[in-house]
Amino acid sequence: MIAISLWQPWASLMSDGRKRIETRHWRGPLDLVGQEIAIHAAKKVDAEACRQFGYDPKTIVRGAIVSTHKLLGYIQFTEQNRNAIMDRYGNFEVGRWGWVLPIARKLYDPIPAIGHQGVWYWCPPWED
Repeated sequence: MIAISLWQPWASLMSDGRKRIETRHWRGPLDLVGQEIAIHAAKKVDAEACRQFGYDPKTIVRGAIVSTHKLLGYIQFTEQNRNAIMDRYGNFEVGRWGWVLPIARKLYDPIPAIGHQGVWYWCPPWED
């Protein structure tokens, strides 16, 4: 399964279903559309954002897969469309890309994993 790593609290916002669009400066590969993608909570934590969104920066999950999501597609942000997007947990600057990722499965017992930059492969235990 393909995975992407997000700093905290953004990974937890995804696993809680509050964040449905992951913003990146690049569009992902088109062959990922329709696939399930794992969200990895990186070890990097933005303590101020954690408190702002209701998470404890000392106890938030780190270094683990926290959820999986089905990638519905990509959207490039323009002046016209970015104001209509209800999900405000990201950088919606004009020209950036949104990965539309509604939640498929929240892992209530996160699975430890070493993350990577970009898109990377993770083998879920249910596929062993």
